[in-house]
Amino acid sequence: MKRIFSVGKGLQVPDATKVFPLFNCLDSTSGLPGDLLNDFSLALGEIEPHHQSKIHIMPLVAQVTFVLGGHLEVWMKDLDGTGPYSLQITAGQAVLTRPGTFLQFRNHTHDPCRVLYIVSPAYVFLMEEGKLIYDDSAVLEEGWEELEKINWKPAKLRSLDLIRKDRQAAKERFFGRAT
Repeated sequence: MKRIFSVGKGLQVPDATKVFPLFNCLDSTSGLPGDLLNDFSLALGEIEPHHQSKIHIMPLVAQVTFVLGGHLEVWMKDLDGTGPYSLQITAGQAVLTRPGTFLQFRNHTHDPCRVLYIVSPAYVFLMEEGKLIYDDSAVLEEGWEELEKINWKPAKLRSLDLIRKDRQAAKERFFGRAT
């Protein structure tokens, strides 16, 4: 394929950070053909100074968050963990988020933090006419203390079977539109 790929137009995503799709055939904003690279996706992200994302969970995908520039505090609660923990990462360092991990990014500095997101399988994000149809992340309104009080079972998080079904429907809708 004779093509140079560049960072596209960034968009504010539901967790309140900015994402710039790079390689993702399953993201309706990337402009890539639907049959390219189903196994993983790449996107750049930016966490603004003095900003924190909403807590979110990706039930079906794993994500590596690699810091390209800046400093990031990453809060996570693993599927089998008893409570949340914090990791501090800087340029050249990364964290792995497995499916089902609660995740939040915090940038306490005066500079933006730029990250590379590597997701497997490819992240599914489908928007049509400005309306979100499907997102592999469930963005939560609850804070860490509230999530603990409800035993890490937020109402927004549906059963894995329903999520898998919705993800497949979004992929089929996307592929039907892309062909």
